[in-house]
Amino acid sequence: MAVPYRLKKAFLNLLLTISACYFYTVRFVFWFVNYFFRERVYVTPPTDRLLLISATQAVRMISKKEISSTALVESYIHRIEQVNNTINAVVVKLFDRARQQATEVDTFMALADEEDIQKKIEEKPLYGVPFTMKDALEVENEIVTCGVFNRKSTKCERTAEAIKRLQAAGGILLAITNVPEVCMWVESVNTIYGRSKNPYDARRMTGGSSGGEGALLGAAGSVVGVGSDIGGSIRMPSFFNGVFGLKPTPGVIPLIGHVPEPTGYKTHMLRIGPMCRFAEDLPLMLRIMAGENAKSLNLHEPVNGKKLRIFYMEGITGSPIIQPLEEDMRYALKKAVNFLERKYDVVAQQIELPSARHVMEYFTLSMHEDTTDPAFNKLMLCTNGTKGEVNCYTELFKYFTGNSNHTLSGIIAGIIDSRDPPFSKSHTKDLLYKRDRLKRQVKELLGNDGILLFPSWPCTAMFHNEPILAPFNFCYTALWNVLSVPVVQCPLGLDSHGLPLGVQVIGNQYTDRNLIAIAQVLEEGFNGWTPAGPL
Repeated sequence: MAVPYRLKKAFLNLLLTISACYFYTVRFVFWFVNYFFRERVYVTPPTDRLLLISATQAVRMISKKEISSTALVESYIHRIEQVNNTINAVVVKLFDRARQQATEVDTFMALADEEDIQKKIEEKPLYGVPFTMKDALEVENEIVTCGVFNRKSTKCERTAEAIKRLQAAGGILLAITNVPEVCMWVESVNTIYGRSKNPYDARRMTGGSSGGEGALLGAAGSVVGVGSDIGGSIRMPSFFNGVFGLKPTPGVIPLIGHVPEPTGYKTHMLRIGPMCRFAEDLPLMLRIMAGENAKSLNLHEPVNGKKLRIFYMEGITGSPIIQPLEEDMRYALKKAVNFLERKYDVVAQQIELPSARHVMEYFTLSMHEDTTDPAFNKLMLCTNGTKGEVNCYTELFKYFTGNSNHTLSGIIAGIIDSRDPPFSKSHTKDLLYKRDRLKRQVKELLGNDGILLFPSWPCTAMFHNEPILAPFNFCYTALWNVLSVPVVQCPLGLDSHGLPLGVQVIGNQYTDRNLIAIAQVLEEGFNGWTPAGPL
C-alpha cells in the first residue's frame, strides 16, 4: 500500500524541523563555549603599502622600476613571519631561494633597457612576483605531504604542471601552506603541522582543503596563491578567509602533479585554480596556468553585463542532513543580487533545483564512478596506496588515547570509505539519471550568457571541531563539482562578528570570463578583500 503524499510530506517537514533544531543547538553550544571561555584573536591589518597592491599592479610597477622584486619578496617574508604564529598557515618556507630569484630579477631590471624589459614582461607576465601554494602540488626536491603523516620526509621528484607554468612566467614560489589529512576535510588540520586558524578569528576554521592558503591570503601574507577543489577546497577557504577563489572549467588547467592524482569521474570534479585578494589577478593567474587552453576561454573579450541573464537560488532546501541557510548568508546573497540588478538594470530570476537535495548521494556516487583510486585508509599511509592500509578502528582507539598519527576526521573517513559500490545497481542507475538530468538542466538554463548566484555556505566560519557535528555543509560547494561547472567565490564584506561574508557565482563551462567579470564588479560594489579588525 502506497504511503499518502500528505503523510510523506508531513514526515519530511517533521524531520526538517528536528534537523534544524539540532543544527541550531550545535551552533549555540559552540558559540557559548567560545564566546565566554576563549578570547577572539585576529590578525592586524598590514601597514606596508607593498602588501596592498595586486599582483597585476606589482608586475606593472616592477616593469617601470617603481619597486624592486626584492622589496616585494621581503615584505611578504616579513608579513609571514609576523602572522604565522597566529594562523599556522605556512608549513614550508622557501625564503632563501625566493630571495635569490628576486635578486636575479632586480639585476636584470638594472641592466636592461626599456625594450628588453617590455619583451621580458610579455614572456613572463608574473615576473618578480611571489606566490604561494597548498601542500598538495608537487615541487621538485621539496617535501609535499598532502597532510599524510608518512610523507613528512618524502621529497618530490617533479613539479606540478600548473606550478611549472607559474614559475616559467616569472613567479617566485615563496611558501607551501597547510591542508587536512589527504586533503579531504573542511578543516585544515593534520598530525604533521597541526591546525590552521582563521585570521579573522583564530577560534574558527580556515576551511579545507586549501585552508592554509586561504588563511595566508586573508592575512595578507600572500598576494596570489594556488589551490585545488574537488568538493569546495578552493571556494570554502576563500569564503571563510575573505578572498577570491576560482574553480575553472574542467580540463583547462592540467592536474599533472596533484597529490593524489584523480581517476574516473573525479577528473571532472577536481580542479586546480587561483586564489587571490584582488579580482584583477584572477584572469592573470588563469591565463598562465591554463597555457594554450586559455584560448578556449576568450578571456580578452569584454563582457557586457547588461546582456547577462542573472539567476539566484537560496541554497539547498529539503535535506535534513544539511544545515538550514542562516539569515546573514541569505542577506549577503540578496545584497549581491540587488547590486547586480541596479548595476545592469536587469531583473534577476529566483530559481529552485529540487533534485539538488540529493547532492550528497550524487557526490558519493561521483567519487566512486569509474575510479581506480585506492580506498581512503590506504591513502592515509601513502598517496598512491601501495604501502598497505590503516586499521581505522585501531586508530580510533589510539586517537582517544593520544597515540595516533591520524586525525579524527581522517579516521572516520577511512571507516566510512571503501572501494565497494556505495549503492545498489538499481539505485546507482537512478542517481546517475538524476545527476545527469540536473547537469543538463543547469546547462540549458545558463547557456553562454547566464550566471547563477548561490550562497557560499549555510553559515559563516564555524568554530574549530564544530564541522564534525555538521559534516555535510560542504554540499553547498560540492554540488557544483558534481555538475562540473566553473564557479568563482567572491567576498562581500564582514558580518557583525567580523567574519567574511560571500557568494558563489556559477556559469557554464567555458564562460569563466563572465564569472571573472562579475567578481570584479562585486569587488567594486563591496570593496573585495577586507582586512580583519576589532568589532
